[in-house]
Amino acid sequence: MDKHKQDKTEKEWYEFWEKSGFFKADPSLSKKPYSLLMPPPNVNGELHLGHAMQQSILDALARFKRMQGYDVLLLPGVDHAGIIFESTLNKQLSKEGLSKQKLGYEAWMKRAWQFKEDVYNSFHKTWTFLGISADWSREVFTLEPKVAKATFEEFKTFWEQGLLYKGAYIIQWCPKCGTAIEDLEMEYVERKDQLYYLQYGPLVIATTRPETKFADTAVAVNPKDKRYKEYVGKEFEIQTLNGPRKMKVIADDAIDPKFGTGAEKVTPGHDLLDYEIGKKHDLPILHVINKEGRLTELAGKYAGMKVEEARGAMLPELKEKGILIKTEDYTHSVPVCERCKTTVQPIISEEWFVKMKPLAEKALKNLDKVNLLPKNYHKILTDWYKEIHDWSISRSLWWGHRIPVWYCQKCNPQHEVSKDKGMVISLEKPTQKCLICQASDWIQDEQVLDTWFSSGLWPLATLGWPDKTRELDRYFPWDFELTAPEIKYLWIARQIMLSLWFKGQIPFKNMFFHGTIRDPKGQKFSKSLGNGINPYELVETWGVDATRMALYTYSAPGRDARTSRRIMDERCKNFRNFGTKLKNLHRFIFELKPKDAATSSDFSHEEDTEIIQWLNGLTDSVTKNLESYQLHLAVEDLYDFIWHKFADSYVEWSKKRRAEAQPCLEYVYKTCLELLHPFMPFITEELWHKLPHEGKSIMVAAWPEAGIPAK
Repeated sequence: MDKHKQDKTEKEWYEFWEKSGFFKADPSLSKKPYSLLMPPPNVNGELHLGHAMQQSILDALARFKRMQGYDVLLLPGVDHAGIIFESTLNKQLSKEGLSKQKLGYEAWMKRAWQFKEDVYNSFHKTWTFLGISADWSREVFTLEPKVAKATFEEFKTFWEQGLLYKGAYIIQWCPKCGTAIEDLEMEYVERKDQLYYLQYGPLVIATTRPETKFADTAVAVNPKDKRYKEYVGKEFEIQTLNGPRKMKVIADDAIDPKFGTGAEKVTPGHDLLDYEIGKKHDLPILHVINKEGRLTELAGKYAGMKVEEARGAMLPELKEKGILIKTEDYTHSVPVCERCKTTVQPIISEEWFVKMKPLAEKALKNLDKVNLLPKNYHKILTDWYKEIHDWSISRSLWWGHRIPVWYCQKCNPQHEVSKDKGMVISLEKPTQKCLICQASDWIQDEQVLDTWFSSGLWPLATLGWPDKTRELDRYFPWDFELTAPEIKYLWIARQIMLSLWFKGQIPFKNMFFHGTIRDPKGQKFSKSLGNGINPYELVETWGVDATRMALYTYSAPGRDARTSRRIMDERCKNFRNFGTKLKNLHRFIFELKPKDAATSSDFSHEEDTEIIQWLNGLTDSVTKNLESYQLHLAVEDLYDFIWHKFADSYVEWSKKRRAEAQPCLEYVYKTCLELLHPFMPFITEELWHKLPHEGKSIMVAAWPEAGIPAK
């Protein structure tokens, strides 16, 4: 028994593991590899229960596979998280009376990198205090040179294959974040608004957005709507707040005859459906809302006002001029930015896009090769791939991978995109002359790439792609990755497409979608709601092992769960008591060991045979549940066996034949510690070191196998 290591703290045990090199993968080993890829948390400084549960699941599987004899790579990393990072930093700067504009690009970037370092340090503290056994020597940040190289290769290849284009199209724009966002980065909130009925010549239309009236270019009806058959194709004069205008009536199948009056205004510059209708009917596009969410000069005296402000100011005049007929209460879903909750504005903007259909088709042919848990995610992703649209990849930010396109200022001042224009695809500023005009005056595209453009390469870039590395050859595709369900399209679906496109392989063999932990009302935890549970506080109160065990009870694949601080405290307290039970068992079995205790046994006594049979069943079930990622079932079985079958039953029986039962007590107890180690790493290491043992750590002890113990 090693006296020196009996009373180490959790921090000391973690340092012992790390210094011993147990976390490091080694591609040169003859062992079979097993690779787990950590989802990179956003570098915005917020830790929540979801992060803690994710990391605890990954660590349990990594420890399990090490004990099974695998060369395990658990690779950590952090995502630069363009939009949310800028938003978080800019809020901090505003408290200091600063802004991006006041600081300028160079000074702002300097502050950004310092902020990134501060946040990263808090992440690393989180990982280590939870006992995460990741290979820190291979940690990746999504803005580091290795990822920049991979991202450039992705962009350049798409350009060469004709899958990239730039143009002015209608996109979703967040005025507060100041950038384009994907449909997938929006969420819909139910809002009680007014439905405004407006007089448009001889017709009445209904709208929730009267402020966009200035940019209307037609009135549309359904061609099957008999009420308006006589008006289709005719042009009328309508009254506006800027005087009379001509407006034509068109017919389109997209119009819902049951909405409002069945006649709708068409605003191609500020509505996705209207944009498609406008393209079909060759309607002009007008802009009345700018990228700051304010009305343009098109709105006359209302120019410069924010949308809500302008709407309120317009209503009295609309009513006075007889344009506003009536209003009705109306409840509808409104798109908001998932990050800042600002109402999203559809606007026309010049952005970069990737054609996605070829990538989606390849993904559909190979999706069966990924084991998706739960299984229903196969259909969910399949349906999305079938309906996929082109991906807007440019963002009006400073924090991110700058678009690697350089324009010749002399012959291409408008920054037009074409292979016969003065432009170059390059990661660094070009040194060559422009092929069109022979000038050397290059300027880079001001936008950055969508965060998901680089994060979608996470399985490849982390292993050194596009270079041919031994890590890429050994650990790709990854054996296991997990994520929250809400980024299944933004991240998981794109990882699959990009890995297949660039490597010809699926990125991971097993993808685990864990559920979302919510508050008792079913709401997500958030700062604004004040309903969050800080994992640090749970650990400080109950310890790492107890907190981890409580989190595993919520880890069923795809199953959302509701909890509160009170419930978490109850579960953590229960598992802390479980840890105390383990210590008490150790004291009874080893510290109070009889002097005449047997040193060997044939385990033939009825009670010994029964507990060994139960233990074999436990070993099989825990192994099976870990292999199938049912960690919640594994901890349930461990708790039940150790507390009830072993402590309450067998240990009590053994008191009648204490000396004779000693070998069986020791064997069962040691096996239980080893089965429990992936879930409760600190207490199992501490207690294992107090037992007679071989090897340096329980972390590298052999995983138990069911069978008859050796005498």
